[in-house]
Amino acid sequence: MSHKFLIIILLFGVAILFQDVSGAGYHIPTVKEGLLDEIGCYIGAYLGGNQGANNNMCLNYYKSASDNPYETQILDHPQQYGEIKSDNYSEMLKSIDTGIDSFRSGIESIKNGAGKKQLLFSRYFNLYYYPDNDYGKIKYTESPPPDVWAEKVLQQGGIPVLVLYPWALQKNGVLDISAKNSHNMDGNSIIKEIAQRCDALSQKYADSQGKPATVLICFGLEYNTQDIVNPGKNDLTDNANKRAWRQMFRDAYQIVHANANPSVQMVWAGNVARTKGDRIYYWPGTDDSGNQLSEDYVDWVGMTWYPWNDGPKTLDDLSDFYNYYARDRKHPMIFMETSADGDGIPADELSLKNNQVKYLYNENNLKKYPNVKGIIWFNVVKGENNVNQQLVTKNFMFPDANWENHGKSTTQPGSMYSASDHTHMMNELYPDAVSESYFIGPSSLVLSANFSADISESNMTVVCTDTSTGPGIISWSWDVDGDQKPEYYRQNITHHYQNSGTYPITLTISDGTQVRSCTYTYTIPPTIGKKSYISIGSLPGGADIWLDDRDKIGRTITSAIPYLVPSGRHTITLKKNGYQQWKVVYALTWPQHQYFGVVRLQKMFASTDENQVEGEIPESWE
Repeated sequence: MSHKFLIIILLFGVAILFQDVSGAGYHIPTVKEGLLDEIGCYIGAYLGGNQGANNNMCLNYYKSASDNPYETQILDHPQQYGEIKSDNYSEMLKSIDTGIDSFRSGIESIKNGAGKKQLLFSRYFNLYYYPDNDYGKIKYTESPPPDVWAEKVLQQGGIPVLVLYPWALQKNGVLDISAKNSHNMDGNSIIKEIAQRCDALSQKYADSQGKPATVLICFGLEYNTQDIVNPGKNDLTDNANKRAWRQMFRDAYQIVHANANPSVQMVWAGNVARTKGDRIYYWPGTDDSGNQLSEDYVDWVGMTWYPWNDGPKTLDDLSDFYNYYARDRKHPMIFMETSADGDGIPADELSLKNNQVKYLYNENNLKKYPNVKGIIWFNVVKGENNVNQQLVTKNFMFPDANWENHGKSTTQPGSMYSASDHTHMMNELYPDAVSESYFIGPSSLVLSANFSADISESNMTVVCTDTSTGPGIISWSWDVDGDQKPEYYRQNITHHYQNSGTYPITLTISDGTQVRSCTYTYTIPPTIGKKSYISIGSLPGGADIWLDDRDKIGRTITSAIPYLVPSGRHTITLKKNGYQQWKVVYALTWPQHQYFGVVRLQKMFASTDENQVEGEIPESWE
């Protein structure tokens, strides 16, 4: 049996490994849910054009559709090639061929478990033809709309990343979301319909915790390379075209968020950029005067990144962009495309490809840039003009990948294999790299943060009970006032508020690898029960005031001021690093007020451990 047939048997024989995830979506936590506190990165691939490989340089293809070669696609069922639009939705959905099963299985056959970590899958759609699409399609054949492909990805346990191209929606030489496409639909209607359909899918394929599945919408990928956005090919000046682009993105963002739940998120990503200044004139959060608006109008930020011989090679080279748009603006960052481009020179492509896999899929490099939460490998073979305007074949696939198109056959499906091992579709370099625990896979579905709260109206106290789910939770932290600084580090808490008001409470949990957070907002009403007061201060100030060694009720200053406390018998403790703890017991009935004055704290004699007290502590020291 030839190695080509072995490859086909391998790819389609082990696809069954991934069927157990069908029907259950995958929820990536939003930023508000703690995504930026989560340790790790989501990964996946772009596997090809809209309707499968369809031209003279196909990897897996069954028909020839165009005179000039373009991108290929890995197929799950090449004998059933071709995605056809139909009035029968179930038949149309069945015809969609994402290539995900073959792709994952090829990785899994080399490294057990590595294939399941492939979650992000992208496909490109030209909005001028929506709901049809001209991107890599079969000639004269109407194609299914993007939400059909998205549903198939969700059924396969992946995260669909819809890349929407709006470049033909223009009026008077600039982009305009009110412009109409070839189906007489204006951009507003197109984005609204896509958002509503994605919202329905997101909720239909909720994860095992009932949270809507994540769908990412990348609007206008590589915007800075488009003539309609950047006619002068100058990133460093503003103009009417860029202003129109910023407005179009803001409009699209608002339409999506008005018609979809928060798990449907917008991605803003250009081509590779090193600095803030490289992209500031494309930033939706900038007004026409160059001022930062009150919000950014983006959820994720990102770029495509190919390590060209004369381009940036490390994350450090991109750090100024990352620091402003991702870290400082508190957004997750995604590489919408990454791979290698050696202008069709096989040796250069293989070297660049090997280096990029080893460098980028590496925990030690990524953990320096923790807001990088997504990487999509560009996994195709394509024909493209190189720098000398000569048509060359560019192989962007995984290290060592080769393909066989059977002499450009239009009847025999092609195959992909590794030059070093013809029984596999790639060598072991990529599967080994993505096996690192830093890359998040389906196991993270089982960890979910949650809690219940019981508010006492008599003494402005809230009792929070952890109800998180998932095995191996080892740490809890609670931020009870919204300052992003935890006050407690135990599973369940009781907190007394000094003042009534509205407070966000955030619980963050971890199993040592995964981190999950949830935030709920509560209104603490003014006390209606009988309360008492103590007045206390300290020298030096800044000591935490603890009630019964359980609830922190305030922090001292250098003069005695009143604090509302529950009536009855209770212990007050002052704690300050480097000083001995000071304790006193009060016994009050409403409306009594006990004055302790300004306590002079004593420095520790031999230890800086605040829990170790040496010497006698006076009951009160005014």
